[in-house]
Amino acid sequence: MLFSWSGGAPTLPAGRPLTNCTYYPKPRLLGSSGQLIIHHEQRRYVLRRTKSGKLILNA
Repeated sequence: MLFSWSGGAPTLPAGRPLTNCTYYPKPRLLGSSGQLIIHHEQRRYVLRRTKSGKLILNA
């Protein structure tokens, strides 16, 4: 696991706080559609929630 979150600021496994990043909870990130479109270096990626609640990133 890259980081954990329990309601406060997200932390790294060693308990160090994450810095210089923007944090979005999954409901806010994906919205009601359950997906987020990301444009990066002339490519389109779709981050979506699966039926089992996991996240998957497709190019």
